[in-house]
Amino acid sequence: MVDEQSAPARTGRPWWLGMAVTGGFFVLLLTLALILNAGQGAESSDAESSEEGSSQQSRRPAKGEAGGDSRTTNMKLVNGVPVGYAHTQGGAVQAAVNYQVARSSAKYFTEQEVRHKTLAAMMTTGSLNKQTQNDDRGMRQIVTSLGITNDSDDQLVARGSAMGTKVTTYTDEVTTVNVWMAGLVGTTNKSSPMPVSASWTTYTLTLQWQANDWKLSSVTSVNGPTPLDTGSGNPTSVDEFANADREFNAPPYAG
Repeated sequence: MVDEQSAPARTGRPWWLGMAVTGGFFVLLLTLALILNAGQGAESSDAESSEEGSSQQSRRPAKGEAGGDSRTTNMKLVNGVPVGYAHTQGGAVQAAVNYQVARSSAKYFTEQEVRHKTLAAMMTTGSLNKQTQNDDRGMRQIVTSLGITNDSDDQLVARGSAMGTKVTTYTDEVTTVNVWMAGLVGTTNKSSPMPVSASWTTYTLTLQWQANDWKLSSVTSVNGPTPLDTGSGNPTSVDEFANADREFNAPPYAG
């Protein structure tokens, strides 16, 4: 998610400017400088079984968790983030996807404690402080610009899901992975300056093998491959988006 702004210069912008929204909200998003637990490592099989049998039951991140549906991975969780990856190229790819999914949730935007715990679980020791400062600054900008308060933070929709990955460099010590992400961000407040809008972003995540795990040392972003908007109908209403955000599971973690 070493510091994003000092990582290899695929773009001169901070990573949170990579979330380019299509259509009329693009300029607004640039103006806003948009960026994109309850239990430490506790993935409970009892909680899983209690949610089975009801096709209507959704699994959003629990209180204190970052984004990502923890039921989709058998890995150990720390602060809601999967950790403990294989010392292989495949393990590095899993880590890159899961770390970016974890950083793409509404709670990551609005809750400083969740954000700090999320970063502590995934960052290298040398990168943690700088990344925390960068993300805190960026999140404050977007939350303030959207008029989100403690009383209205549940109106923010923010989700990200991986469309594909590409390993650009790999060694046993350092690996660089590109992750092409589709995202949603915006609010379900009818008077908001930015309703829920789509983004397509390619993140470049550099990971280091540290403490017997792949840890994130830097991340940059550029606009990703963006599909044509077919204009098949009117955009979904804010009420429908609010319902969908409540009823659909969080994006899955890899592995």
